[in-house]
Amino acid sequence: MSLGRYALGAACLVVVLASLSVAAVNVRRRWLADWTGAPARLSEIVIALATLIAILEVLGTVGWFELAPIVAACAVAGGASVLLTRDARRASGPPRRAAGLAAAGIAVAVTAAVAAEWTGPTLQAYDVGIRTFDSVWYHLPWAASFAQTGHIAPLRFTDIEYLTAFYPATAEMLHGLGIVLFRHDTLSPVLNLIWAVLVLFAAWCVGRTRGAGAAATAGVAVVLATPMMNSSQAGSAANDIVGMFFLLAAVALVLGGDCRTPALVLAAVAAGLAIGTKLSLVAPALALAVGVVAIAPRGRRGTTASVWLAALVLAGGYWYARNLIAVGNPLPWSSLGILPTPAAPLQQHTGFAVAHYLTSSIAWKDFFEPGLAAGLARWWTVILAFAVIGPVLCLLPSAGRTVRMLGLVALVSLAAYLITPETAAGPAGDPAGFAFNLRYAAPALALCFAALPLAPAFDGPGRQSALVVALAVVLIATVTKGSLWPHRHVLGIVLVAAALLAAGFALMAMNGRPQARVLVASLAALLLLAGAAAGYGWQRHYLRGRYQFNPGVSYLSHVWDYFRTVHHARVGVVGTFGGFFSYPLWGLDDSNHVQYVGARGPHGSFTAIVTCRQWRQALNDGRYQYLVTTPARDPWRPKRLARSPESGWTGSDRAAKLVLSRRAKGQPIAVYRIRGRMHPAACPPGPSH
Repeated sequence: MSLGRYALGAACLVVVLASLSVAAVNVRRRWLADWTGAPARLSEIVIALATLIAILEVLGTVGWFELAPIVAACAVAGGASVLLTRDARRASGPPRRAAGLAAAGIAVAVTAAVAAEWTGPTLQAYDVGIRTFDSVWYHLPWAASFAQTGHIAPLRFTDIEYLTAFYPATAEMLHGLGIVLFRHDTLSPVLNLIWAVLVLFAAWCVGRTRGAGAAATAGVAVVLATPMMNSSQAGSAANDIVGMFFLLAAVALVLGGDCRTPALVLAAVAAGLAIGTKLSLVAPALALAVGVVAIAPRGRRGTTASVWLAALVLAGGYWYARNLIAVGNPLPWSSLGILPTPAAPLQQHTGFAVAHYLTSSIAWKDFFEPGLAAGLARWWTVILAFAVIGPVLCLLPSAGRTVRMLGLVALVSLAAYLITPETAAGPAGDPAGFAFNLRYAAPALALCFAALPLAPAFDGPGRQSALVVALAVVLIATVTKGSLWPHRHVLGIVLVAAALLAAGFALMAMNGRPQARVLVASLAALLLLAGAAAGYGWQRHYLRGRYQFNPGVSYLSHVWDYFRTVHHARVGVVGTFGGFFSYPLWGLDDSNHVQYVGARGPHGSFTAIVTCRQWRQALNDGRYQYLVTTPARDPWRPKRLARSPESGWTGSDRAAKLVLSRRAKGQPIAVYRIRGRMHPAACPPGPSH
């Protein structure tokens, strides 16, 4: 990328952030004028993100997910907020009681510790490219497709007979925005580190409402420090962390809003954004909705329910409405008794829930206990004990209605995890996906740890301090599990932690001073300028190593390296390896159009093509210039590789030229250059797929 194009992207990013900040501050001042400090900043963050996501959804629906329309729309939103709130802005009320400096200092230190742990994988992703499984399977392919086509609504299939095409994709839109801004996914590896900091800020706001900010931050930090989160979220495009932020933000806004309508509307918007991000957030968000209605004054429950539901649907219903239009069912994995579903079986009948195996001693011994130890670190029993005891203590009669509601929501969320499909994914009797999908429990665990210090049993400074110490011990044991300090990234980790500490303590020192707002704005501007100045060189470093050949990383490493030099090509992929690891095929500049080649059927079905004639005709229809064929296999039994018939159907046609061939467990991985139209009528005789 040229320096000029990078400068344009950086300038547009500044315009977007500045415009959204102006809009958020003006809206917050209009409707929540008496909020100050952390709650005000949290509300502004939610308003800004909701505005951005709404803009991206509207523009992406009409095919304008492009640089100029996005920047212009954000600028218009900022300007409109100034005009519409100029005369209606209310005077700010007295500032809320500031949290103690000691508690704030603990929260800053805890945040720096988690950020340090997450910085290692983030910097590694900048060395070699994002390589986590779901990221290269569908998160980043969707983002690149949004940026490339300008459309977000069409279903995008990255494999056959899987649910992924119907998932909500709010987080992927934000990655797509980064690609639009810079023509590369330069921002993607660092986004989840930013989300992790925001999660801990939301946790602080949850606890701050009851004088327990430090303990709530430390508790949620324990969840973020677990291997299941660090390995799956840090330096990746996974979206669990995004949904966690919106869920905790919704809780904080409910606790701090005193049942006021503007605060409840904003909390419902945050909850809606959570369910628009990931399916595992649906149960906690709905439990919170029921809880909010239950604690509303008797005469206002109907109004509260109506307002909450409307805001929830408007903020989080986009992707479910997309499914309804495309398939005839907002939840295509279930017919709900009357609605259509894809004709082909989804997830290959492997979407079991943990509850299916709760009474199985074999499952506990072979899968659950090892998976919990791997995902939650060596003190996993202590973490689970805290997670259950905290919400239970919140149910004591001496707790207030709101705290009891939060405790119940946390317990319901834990129970919902146990019955959520895919939490024990795998063939019947073989829940091999339990450890990988343990992260689905993260939102419920975060709620539990955020609720823990609000329980009456921890009232009083002495008990809060003791709880903070206990949580800090668990956090240290979790963070120091052996992988915190990769040798080559020690300096970067230390610098990020030091920067967060310095920024946090600077903000604490400015708190309550008249000039604080100007100083904060100046500090933010300096950080943006410093980041922009360093970003160009950092991007060049990233692109030099992104998906280069690295033996031992993947069977497809040679293929990934080959497509670093391919641009603006139509690339077809087939086979499980091809579908699961397709993102590097988009090329260095995300300009290749990559598509899994399959047969679309009624109601969102997407299945394998079964004959040579149909296969060659599909290649002609797709106008592919390259085809990558990989072995077909049972993804739950990776050693059982089977030869891909599509490779033979392609290689036997004179229009296809083999340009790269490797073997995986004895089976070929091939890249073909398609030099003209394939010949369906010339298919060799033989059995179908």
